[in-house]
Amino acid sequence: MKKLTLIILFATAALQLFAFDSRTNGPVFRTESLSKNIHSVQIENYARRPYYPLFELGSDEGVLLKFDDLSPDVTTYTYRIMHCNAHWQQDGLSESQYISGFTGGYLENYEMSRNTFQPYYHYELAFPNEDAQPTISGNYVIAVYASDNQDTPVLTARFMVVESHVEMKCGATSKTDIDAERTHQQVDINISYPQFNISQPSTDLKVVVWQNRRLDNMVEIDTPSFYEGRSVNYKLNHNLIFEAGNEFRTLDISSKYVLDKDVYRFEYFKPYYHVTLFPSEFRSRKQYESWQTANGRFIPNLQGSDYPDIEADYAFVHFTLPTDEPWLDGKVYILSEGTEYKFTDANQMHYNYETQEYEGLLFLKMGGYNYQYLYVPNGTSVGHTAPVEGDFWQTGNEYAVFAYYHPFGSLYDMLVGYWIGYFK
Repeated sequence: MKKLTLIILFATAALQLFAFDSRTNGPVFRTESLSKNIHSVQIENYARRPYYPLFELGSDEGVLLKFDDLSPDVTTYTYRIMHCNAHWQQDGLSESQYISGFTGGYLENYEMSRNTFQPYYHYELAFPNEDAQPTISGNYVIAVYASDNQDTPVLTARFMVVESHVEMKCGATSKTDIDAERTHQQVDINISYPQFNISQPSTDLKVVVWQNRRLDNMVEIDTPSFYEGRSVNYKLNHNLIFEAGNEFRTLDISSKYVLDKDVYRFEYFKPYYHVTLFPSEFRSRKQYESWQTANGRFIPNLQGSDYPDIEADYAFVHFTLPTDEPWLDGKVYILSEGTEYKFTDANQMHYNYETQEYEGLLFLKMGGYNYQYLYVPNGTSVGHTAPVEGDFWQTGNEYAVFAYYHPFGSLYDMLVGYWIGYFK
Protein backbone atom coordinates (compact mmCIF):
# COMPACT_ATOMS: atom_id res chain seq x y z
CA MET A 1 0.00 0.00 0.00
CA LYS A 2 2.88 2.37 0.75
CA LYS A 3 4.33 1.87 -2.74
CA LEU A 4 0.97 2.42 -4.43
CA THR A 5 0.45 5.62 -2.44
CA LEU A 6 3.90 6.86 -3.46
CA ILE A 7 3.22 6.25 -7.15
CA ILE A 8 0.04 8.35 -6.91
CA LEU A 9 1.87 11.12 -5.05
CA PHE A 10 4.74 11.20 -7.51
CA ALA A 11 2.42 11.26 -10.48
CA THR A 12 1.01 14.57 -9.26
CA ALA A 13 4.23 16.07 -7.89
CA ALA A 14 5.52 19.28 -9.43
CA LEU A 15 9.30 19.24 -9.35
CA GLN A 16 11.10 22.36 -8.21
CA LEU A 17 14.31 22.75 -10.20
CA PHE A 18 16.82 25.39 -9.27
CA ALA A 19 19.32 25.49 -12.12
CA PHE A 20 18.90 26.84 -15.65
CA ASP A 21 20.62 25.77 -18.88
CA SER A 22 21.09 28.71 -21.23
CA ARG A 23 21.81 26.34 -24.14
CA THR A 24 18.40 24.68 -23.94
CA ASN A 25 16.43 27.45 -22.21
CA GLY A 26 15.26 25.11 -19.49
CA PRO A 27 15.88 23.97 -15.93
CA VAL A 28 18.34 21.15 -15.27
CA PHE A 29 19.12 18.79 -12.43
CA ARG A 30 22.35 18.78 -10.45
CA THR A 31 23.70 16.76 -7.54
CA GLU A 32 22.92 19.23 -4.79
CA SER A 33 21.18 19.96 -1.53
CA LEU A 34 18.00 21.97 -1.87
CA SER A 35 17.43 22.34 1.89
CA LYS A 36 19.45 24.12 4.56
CA ASN A 37 19.38 20.97 6.69
CA ILE A 38 20.82 18.63 4.02
CA HIS A 39 24.61 18.37 3.83
CA SER A 40 27.38 16.21 2.37
CA VAL A 41 25.40 14.86 -0.58
CA GLN A 42 27.40 12.22 -2.47
CA ILE A 43 26.49 9.62 -5.08
CA GLU A 44 29.08 7.20 -6.48
CA ASN A 45 29.72 3.73 -7.80
CA TYR A 46 32.20 2.54 -5.19
CA ALA A 47 32.89 -0.73 -7.04
CA ARG A 48 35.27 0.89 -9.54
CA ARG A 49 37.91 3.58 -9.61
CA PRO A 50 37.81 6.42 -10.18
CA TYR A 51 34.54 6.67 -8.29
CA TYR A 52 31.85 7.94 -10.64
CA PRO A 53 28.05 7.79 -10.42
CA LEU A 54 27.89 5.41 -13.37
CA PHE A 55 27.31 1.70 -14.02
CA GLU A 56 26.69 -0.65 -16.94
CA LEU A 57 23.12 -1.59 -17.80
CA GLY A 58 22.41 -5.14 -16.69
CA SER A 59 25.51 -5.42 -14.51
CA ASP A 60 25.57 -6.24 -10.81
CA GLU A 61 26.96 -2.78 -10.01
CA GLY A 62 25.07 0.30 -8.91
CA VAL A 63 25.33 3.65 -7.18
CA LEU A 64 25.08 4.62 -3.53
CA LEU A 65 23.49 7.92 -2.49
CA LYS A 66 24.61 9.29 0.89
CA PHE A 67 23.65 12.46 2.74
CA ASP A 68 23.28 13.93 6.22
CA ASP A 69 20.17 15.58 7.64
CA LEU A 70 20.98 18.09 10.40
CA SER A 71 17.34 18.35 11.52
CA PRO A 72 16.89 17.73 15.26
CA ASP A 73 14.39 14.92 14.68
CA VAL A 74 14.39 12.01 12.29
CA THR A 75 12.53 12.68 9.04
CA THR A 76 10.77 10.14 6.88
CA TYR A 77 12.05 10.56 3.32
CA THR A 78 10.80 9.21 0.02
CA TYR A 79 12.55 9.14 -3.32
CA ARG A 80 11.74 9.12 -7.00
CA ILE A 81 13.86 7.95 -9.96
CA MET A 82 13.59 10.03 -13.14
CA HIS A 83 15.08 9.66 -16.61
CA CYS A 84 16.71 12.71 -18.26
CA ASN A 85 18.11 13.77 -21.60
CA ALA A 86 21.76 14.60 -22.23
CA HIS A 87 21.16 18.08 -20.81
CA TRP A 88 19.92 16.62 -17.49
CA GLN A 89 16.36 17.74 -18.09
CA GLN A 90 13.47 15.36 -17.51
CA ASP A 91 12.70 13.88 -20.93
CA GLY A 92 9.04 12.97 -20.55
CA LEU A 93 9.33 9.18 -20.68
CA SER A 94 6.71 7.30 -18.71
CA GLU A 95 8.06 5.42 -15.71
CA SER A 96 7.33 2.04 -17.31
CA GLN A 97 9.63 2.97 -20.20
CA TYR A 98 12.78 3.18 -18.07
CA ILE A 99 12.20 1.27 -14.83
CA SER A 100 11.27 -2.32 -14.06
CA GLY A 101 9.52 -2.16 -10.71
CA PHE A 102 8.76 0.94 -8.68
CA THR A 103 10.25 4.36 -9.43
CA GLY A 104 9.88 5.48 -5.84
CA GLY A 105 9.98 4.30 -2.27
CA TYR A 106 11.02 5.12 1.27
CA LEU A 107 14.59 5.69 2.48
CA GLU A 108 14.76 3.06 5.17
CA ASN A 109 18.52 2.94 5.70
CA TYR A 110 19.49 5.68 8.17
CA GLU A 111 21.41 6.04 11.41
CA MET A 112 21.93 8.78 13.98
CA SER A 113 25.39 10.31 14.43
CA ARG A 114 27.49 9.19 17.38
CA ASN A 115 29.41 11.44 19.80
CA THR A 116 29.16 14.57 17.64
CA PHE A 117 28.48 18.12 18.81
CA GLN A 118 26.45 18.61 15.63
CA PRO A 119 23.84 15.84 15.71
CA TYR A 120 22.62 14.52 12.38
CA TYR A 121 20.97 11.55 10.70
CA HIS A 122 22.95 9.82 7.97
CA TYR A 123 20.87 8.35 5.13
CA GLU A 124 21.86 5.95 2.37
CA LEU A 125 20.08 4.63 -0.71
CA ALA A 126 21.42 1.99 -3.10
CA PHE A 127 20.21 1.78 -6.69
CA PRO A 128 19.39 -0.57 -8.37
CA ASN A 129 17.66 -2.35 -5.49
CA GLU A 130 15.14 -5.12 -4.95
CA ASP A 131 12.30 -2.75 -5.83
CA ALA A 132 13.61 -1.31 -9.09
CA GLN A 133 16.01 -1.90 -11.99
CA PRO A 134 16.73 0.41 -14.93
CA THR A 135 15.74 -0.93 -18.34
CA ILE A 136 17.43 1.62 -20.59
CA SER A 137 20.63 3.63 -20.55
CA GLY A 138 21.01 7.39 -20.18
CA ASN A 139 21.02 10.05 -17.50
CA TYR A 140 19.05 9.48 -14.32
CA VAL A 141 18.21 11.56 -11.25
CA ILE A 142 17.19 10.58 -7.74
CA ALA A 143 14.96 13.21 -6.14
CA VAL A 144 14.45 12.94 -2.36
CA TYR A 145 11.40 14.39 -0.59
CA ALA A 146 10.23 14.75 2.97
CA SER A 147 7.18 12.50 3.19
CA ASP A 148 4.95 15.42 4.20
CA ASN A 149 5.99 17.52 1.18
CA GLN A 150 5.94 15.72 -2.16
CA ASP A 151 6.13 18.97 -4.16
CA THR A 152 9.63 20.17 -3.27
CA PRO A 153 12.68 17.89 -3.17
CA VAL A 154 15.26 18.36 -0.43
CA LEU A 155 18.01 17.12 -2.75
CA THR A 156 18.65 15.78 -6.23
CA ALA A 157 21.45 13.44 -7.27
CA ARG A 158 22.60 12.58 -10.80
CA PHE A 159 23.83 9.22 -12.05
CA MET A 160 24.34 7.52 -15.41
CA VAL A 161 23.55 4.10 -16.85
CA VAL A 162 25.61 3.09 -19.89
CA GLU A 163 25.26 0.37 -22.50
CA SER A 164 28.64 0.29 -24.22
CA HIS A 165 28.06 0.09 -27.96
CA VAL A 166 30.99 2.25 -29.09
CA GLU A 167 34.73 2.17 -28.57
CA MET A 168 36.32 5.38 -27.32
CA LYS A 169 39.95 6.40 -27.51
CA CYS A 170 40.59 9.76 -25.92
CA GLY A 171 43.48 11.76 -24.60
CA ALA A 172 44.62 15.21 -23.57
CA THR A 173 47.62 17.11 -24.85
CA SER A 174 49.36 20.33 -23.90
CA LYS A 175 50.05 21.11 -27.57
CA THR A 176 46.89 23.05 -28.32
CA ASP A 177 45.62 25.41 -30.99
CA ILE A 178 46.18 28.26 -28.51
CA ASP A 179 49.65 27.53 -27.16
CA ALA A 180 52.14 24.69 -26.78
CA GLU A 181 53.07 23.46 -23.30
CA ARG A 182 52.06 26.65 -21.57
CA THR A 183 48.62 27.19 -20.01
CA HIS A 184 46.05 24.97 -21.74
CA GLN A 185 45.17 21.35 -22.50
CA GLN A 186 43.23 20.02 -25.47
CA VAL A 187 41.10 16.87 -25.53
CA ASP A 188 41.10 14.62 -28.61
CA ILE A 189 38.34 12.04 -29.07
CA ASN A 190 37.92 9.07 -31.41
CA ILE A 191 34.68 7.09 -31.38
CA SER A 192 34.40 3.90 -33.43
CA TYR A 193 31.33 1.71 -33.83
CA PRO A 194 32.25 -1.43 -35.82
CA GLN A 195 29.28 -3.46 -34.50
CA PHE A 196 26.80 -0.63 -33.96
CA ASN A 197 24.86 1.31 -36.55
CA ILE A 198 25.13 5.11 -36.39
CA SER A 199 23.91 6.31 -39.77
CA GLN A 200 23.98 10.05 -39.03
CA PRO A 201 26.69 10.77 -36.45
CA SER A 202 26.65 14.49 -37.27
CA THR A 203 23.08 14.77 -36.00
CA ASP A 204 22.51 11.68 -33.84
CA LEU A 205 25.68 11.65 -31.72
CA LYS A 206 26.43 14.10 -28.91
CA VAL A 207 29.67 14.20 -26.92
CA VAL A 208 29.94 15.75 -23.44
CA VAL A 209 33.31 16.46 -21.76
CA TRP A 210 33.91 17.21 -18.09
CA GLN A 211 37.14 18.46 -16.56
CA ASN A 212 37.46 17.45 -12.89
CA ARG A 213 33.66 17.04 -12.72
CA ARG A 214 33.16 20.78 -13.04
CA LEU A 215 29.85 21.81 -14.57
CA ASP A 216 30.66 25.45 -15.24
CA ASN A 217 33.16 24.68 -18.04
CA MET A 218 31.50 21.49 -19.33
CA VAL A 219 31.63 21.16 -23.13
CA GLU A 220 29.11 19.65 -25.54
CA ILE A 221 30.11 18.77 -29.11
CA ASP A 222 27.56 17.85 -31.77
CA THR A 223 29.62 17.86 -34.97
CA PRO A 224 32.70 15.64 -35.53
CA SER A 225 35.87 17.13 -36.97
CA PHE A 226 36.07 14.40 -39.61
CA TYR A 227 34.84 10.90 -40.45
CA GLU A 228 36.94 7.81 -41.02
CA GLY A 229 35.09 4.61 -41.97
CA ARG A 230 32.91 3.53 -39.06
CA SER A 231 34.44 6.06 -36.72
CA VAL A 232 34.34 9.78 -36.03
CA ASN A 233 37.01 12.08 -34.65
CA TYR A 234 36.78 15.20 -32.56
CA LYS A 235 40.26 16.61 -32.94
CA LEU A 236 41.72 20.08 -33.30
CA ASN A 237 38.42 21.37 -31.97
CA HIS A 238 38.75 24.79 -30.40
CA ASN A 239 35.86 24.03 -28.03
CA LEU A 240 37.80 21.13 -26.51
CA ILE A 241 40.56 23.39 -25.18
CA PHE A 242 40.53 23.75 -21.38
CA GLU A 243 42.46 25.99 -19.02
CA ALA A 244 45.11 23.72 -17.53
CA GLY A 245 44.72 25.13 -14.04
CA ASN A 246 46.80 23.83 -11.16
CA GLU A 247 46.75 20.84 -8.84
CA PHE A 248 43.94 21.03 -6.30
CA ARG A 249 44.77 22.30 -2.84
CA THR A 250 44.43 19.64 -0.17
CA LEU A 251 42.86 19.98 3.26
CA ASP A 252 42.70 17.32 5.96
CA ILE A 253 40.38 18.04 8.88
CA SER A 254 39.97 14.42 9.97
CA SER A 255 41.51 15.04 13.42
CA LYS A 256 41.34 17.84 15.97
CA TYR A 257 44.55 16.57 17.62
CA VAL A 258 46.89 15.95 14.68
CA LEU A 259 46.64 19.09 12.58
CA ASP A 260 47.12 19.21 8.84
CA LYS A 261 49.95 21.44 7.61
CA ASP A 262 47.41 24.03 6.43
CA VAL A 263 45.43 24.10 9.69
CA TYR A 264 46.39 26.82 12.16
CA ARG A 265 43.82 26.06 14.88
CA PHE A 266 41.13 23.46 15.55
CA GLU A 267 38.94 24.80 18.37
CA TYR A 268 35.53 24.31 19.93
CA PHE A 269 33.30 27.29 20.55
CA LYS A 270 29.93 26.09 21.73
CA PRO A 271 28.05 24.67 19.88
CA TYR A 272 30.46 24.07 16.93
CA TYR A 273 34.04 23.28 16.05
CA HIS A 274 35.92 26.03 14.24
CA VAL A 275 38.91 25.35 12.00
CA THR A 276 41.16 28.28 11.13
CA LEU A 277 43.47 27.76 8.17
CA PHE A 278 46.78 29.46 7.51
CA PRO A 279 46.41 32.21 4.88
CA SER A 280 46.34 30.83 1.34
CA GLU A 281 48.92 31.83 -1.25
CA PHE A 282 48.42 33.06 -4.79
CA ARG A 283 49.89 30.09 -6.65
CA SER A 284 49.65 31.99 -9.92
CA ARG A 285 52.78 33.82 -8.74
CA LYS A 286 54.72 30.61 -8.04
CA GLN A 287 56.23 27.84 -10.12
CA TYR A 288 54.25 24.69 -10.74
CA GLU A 289 54.55 21.99 -8.08
CA SER A 290 53.40 18.43 -8.68
CA TRP A 291 51.55 16.35 -6.11
CA GLN A 292 48.82 13.71 -6.18
CA THR A 293 45.26 14.92 -5.62
CA ALA A 294 41.74 13.56 -5.88
CA ASN A 295 40.75 16.29 -8.38
CA GLY A 296 38.17 18.02 -6.24
CA ARG A 297 36.79 15.09 -4.28
CA PHE A 298 35.64 15.01 -0.66
CA ILE A 299 36.09 11.91 1.53
CA PRO A 300 34.45 11.89 4.99
CA ASN A 301 36.96 10.68 7.55
CA LEU A 302 37.65 10.69 11.27
CA GLN A 303 41.01 9.40 12.40
CA GLY A 304 40.64 6.38 14.63
CA SER A 305 37.06 5.70 13.54
CA ASP A 306 35.78 2.78 11.51
CA TYR A 307 32.47 4.57 10.90
CA PRO A 308 33.28 8.11 9.71
CA ASP A 309 29.91 8.48 7.96
CA ILE A 310 28.19 8.71 11.36
CA GLU A 311 31.07 9.64 13.70
CA ALA A 312 32.68 12.53 11.81
CA ASP A 313 31.56 15.88 13.22
CA TYR A 314 30.92 19.16 11.41
CA ALA A 315 32.99 22.32 11.69
CA PHE A 316 33.07 25.89 10.44
CA VAL A 317 36.22 26.21 8.32
CA HIS A 318 37.71 29.70 7.95
CA PHE A 319 39.58 30.48 4.70
CA THR A 320 41.63 33.62 4.00
CA LEU A 321 43.33 34.81 0.82
CA PRO A 322 45.47 37.94 1.38
CA THR A 323 45.69 40.50 -1.42
CA ASP A 324 46.26 44.26 -1.44
CA GLU A 325 42.98 45.07 -3.15
CA PRO A 326 39.86 43.20 -4.33
CA TRP A 327 38.73 42.53 -7.86
CA LEU A 328 35.91 44.86 -8.78
CA ASP A 329 35.01 43.07 -12.02
CA GLY A 330 34.43 39.60 -10.61
CA LYS A 331 34.11 37.32 -7.59
CA VAL A 332 36.22 34.59 -5.97
CA TYR A 333 34.72 31.24 -4.97
CA ILE A 334 35.90 28.07 -3.25
CA LEU A 335 35.19 25.18 -5.62
CA SER A 336 35.08 21.55 -4.50
CA GLU A 337 32.78 18.55 -4.28
CA GLY A 338 32.26 19.88 -0.76
CA THR A 339 30.67 23.01 -2.28
CA GLU A 340 28.78 20.95 -4.90
CA TYR A 341 30.84 22.51 -7.73
CA LYS A 342 28.59 25.58 -7.63
CA PHE A 343 29.06 29.34 -7.36
CA THR A 344 26.73 30.53 -4.61
CA ASP A 345 26.73 32.98 -1.71
CA ALA A 346 27.66 30.10 0.60
CA ASN A 347 31.06 29.49 -1.00
CA GLN A 348 31.87 33.03 -2.17
CA MET A 349 34.92 34.78 -0.70
CA HIS A 350 34.28 38.31 0.59
CA TYR A 351 36.92 41.02 0.81
CA ASN A 352 37.78 42.54 4.18
CA TYR A 353 39.27 46.01 3.63
CA GLU A 354 40.65 46.20 7.17
CA THR A 355 42.67 42.98 6.97
CA GLN A 356 43.21 43.25 3.18
CA GLU A 357 42.19 39.69 2.50
CA TYR A 358 39.38 37.65 1.06
CA GLU A 359 37.53 35.65 3.71
CA GLY A 360 35.40 32.55 3.29
CA LEU A 361 33.46 30.35 5.71
CA LEU A 362 32.27 26.81 4.96
CA PHE A 363 30.38 24.39 7.19
CA LEU A 364 32.05 21.06 6.41
CA LYS A 365 32.00 17.50 7.61
CA MET A 366 35.32 16.26 8.95
CA GLY A 367 37.43 14.50 6.34
CA GLY A 368 39.72 15.16 3.42
CA TYR A 369 39.00 17.83 0.82
CA ASN A 370 40.39 19.01 -2.50
CA TYR A 371 39.52 22.58 -3.43
CA GLN A 372 40.51 25.51 -5.64
CA TYR A 373 39.90 29.25 -5.71
CA LEU A 374 38.15 30.18 -8.94
CA TYR A 375 37.58 33.68 -10.27
CA VAL A 376 34.23 34.35 -11.99
CA PRO A 377 33.97 37.61 -13.97
CA ASN A 378 30.80 39.62 -13.44
CA GLY A 379 28.00 38.63 -15.80
CA THR A 380 29.44 35.18 -16.49
CA SER A 381 29.05 31.70 -14.97
CA VAL A 382 32.42 30.13 -15.84
CA GLY A 383 35.24 30.06 -13.30
CA HIS A 384 38.88 30.72 -14.18
CA THR A 385 41.96 29.34 -12.49
CA ALA A 386 44.56 31.81 -13.81
CA PRO A 387 44.13 34.72 -11.31
CA VAL A 388 44.66 32.73 -8.09
CA GLU A 389 45.72 29.18 -8.93
CA GLY A 390 47.55 29.81 -12.19
CA ASP A 391 47.46 27.76 -15.39
CA PHE A 392 50.23 25.19 -15.88
CA TRP A 393 50.25 22.69 -18.72
CA GLN A 394 51.69 19.96 -16.46
CA THR A 395 48.58 19.81 -14.24
CA GLY A 396 47.15 16.29 -13.84
CA ASN A 397 43.52 17.01 -14.69
CA GLU A 398 40.83 14.34 -14.85
CA TYR A 399 38.73 14.27 -18.02
CA ALA A 400 35.48 12.36 -18.51
CA VAL A 401 33.95 11.94 -21.98
CA PHE A 402 30.38 10.68 -22.53
CA ALA A 403 28.80 9.72 -25.86
CA TYR A 404 25.01 10.00 -26.27
CA TYR A 405 23.10 8.56 -29.23
CA HIS A 406 19.66 9.81 -30.27
CA PRO A 407 18.60 8.58 -33.71
CA PHE A 408 15.62 10.01 -35.55
CA GLY A 409 12.38 8.79 -33.98
CA SER A 410 13.95 7.82 -30.64
CA LEU A 411 12.35 9.05 -27.43
CA TYR A 412 15.49 9.42 -25.34
CA ASP A 413 19.26 10.00 -25.32
CA MET A 414 21.02 6.65 -25.06
CA LEU A 415 24.41 6.67 -23.28
CA VAL A 416 26.46 4.39 -25.55
CA GLY A 417 30.00 4.90 -24.24
CA TYR A 418 32.28 6.76 -21.89
CA TRP A 419 35.96 7.30 -21.17
CA ILE A 420 37.63 8.59 -18.00
CA GLY A 421 41.32 9.42 -17.95
CA TYR A 422 43.99 11.86 -16.86
CA PHE A 423 46.44 14.26 -18.42
CA LYS A 424 49.89 13.02 -17.42
